[in-house]
Amino acid sequence: MKFGLFTEADTPRGYSVARRYKEVIREAQYAEEMGFDVWGCSEQHFTGPVATTSAPEVIYGAVAQATSKIKLRTMSSVMLKFNHPLRVAERLATIDVISDGRLEIGTVRGNNPHVVQAFEVDAAKTTTEWEESLRLVVKALTQETVEHHSDLYKVHPVRVWPRLLQRQFPRTFVSSTGLATHEQAARMGLGVMSFTVYGWDHVEEAVRLYHQAAKEATPIPGVHQNRSIARLFLGGQCAATKKDALEKVRPSCLGFMKFLVAFFGSTSEKSADYAYLNDWKKLIAGHEDDLEWMNDNLPQVLNGTPDHIIEQVKRVEKMGIDEVIFRIDGNGHHQIMESLEYFGKYVIPEFRNPDDVVRQSTYEDLGVFPPPFML
Repeated sequence: MKFGLFTEADTPRGYSVARRYKEVIREAQYAEEMGFDVWGCSEQHFTGPVATTSAPEVIYGAVAQATSKIKLRTMSSVMLKFNHPLRVAERLATIDVISDGRLEIGTVRGNNPHVVQAFEVDAAKTTTEWEESLRLVVKALTQETVEHHSDLYKVHPVRVWPRLLQRQFPRTFVSSTGLATHEQAARMGLGVMSFTVYGWDHVEEAVRLYHQAAKEATPIPGVHQNRSIARLFLGGQCAATKKDALEKVRPSCLGFMKFLVAFFGSTSEKSADYAYLNDWKKLIAGHEDDLEWMNDNLPQVLNGTPDHIIEQVKRVEKMGIDEVIFRIDGNGHHQIMESLEYFGKYVIPEFRNPDDVVRQSTYEDLGVFPPPFML
């Protein structure tokens, strides 16, 4: 099981974005120290202060210089016409060079209603536009000279610089909230970062459909098949007690869940392809202010003690998911760092080397019980 840290530089009231960006870099450094495998931020436009990462490639450059081992995955590069594929390819290759070959690619067709309006996106055509854009990015990064002619793009022979540092094309993922994209990703030989908008049964169905479609994949030329499924969780606050974890994460996690109701609701109106996103409102209907209920019943939210988080990670592992990504953001830097430390000391070791985990202390054998999960 791999562990990922996801941020969008969620900036609380009273902060400055300048301070939050510096904290994000330190959090990436600490995530690497605590044993996280992957770090990334998304490309978001016009959604601040909840998400202020409108130019993520710049942040990746800073994080690349501040870290040495953790993989840097773009979560996610919006590959639509307003982001010309040749420019995307140049930026991705630059991240790979600066990070000494640690780039992983995460892509998305986008579900931001502000992007649709501001960049004049035809929401009904985003699926086909995304696929063609991704294929052109791959061609630009794998072929000596790229040429492409279609109704969407007309690229005369040109060579993209810089080139990828990795000798093999980076592992590539698609962010997905719907079943159709899970299947499409699998058929194209791509991994999937899953954030479905329904309950646990839907998660199992998405995993089943993905694995079934992956058996008959036709990978994009130049890209090795990636059969990895990552599950995104919101909150990610780990603490000594569940009550403490929920109280610390309540403003950011509950606020973000409610934010998504309006955010996805606006997107659902743009095209029939996005209509299912309106079901986010149904997902939390009657429990809009009940974080405890969300945490206990929804596959989108995960906070609690190390034992609880370990239990839920093992639950998705049994489903066939091999990576978990936590959006630990907007809680204040101190609490984020504290949560990362809990992950590093108590959660990740359970999956890395469980035989090294102490199950019973000598003090407990003598009738003395220290506080649980000490930092």
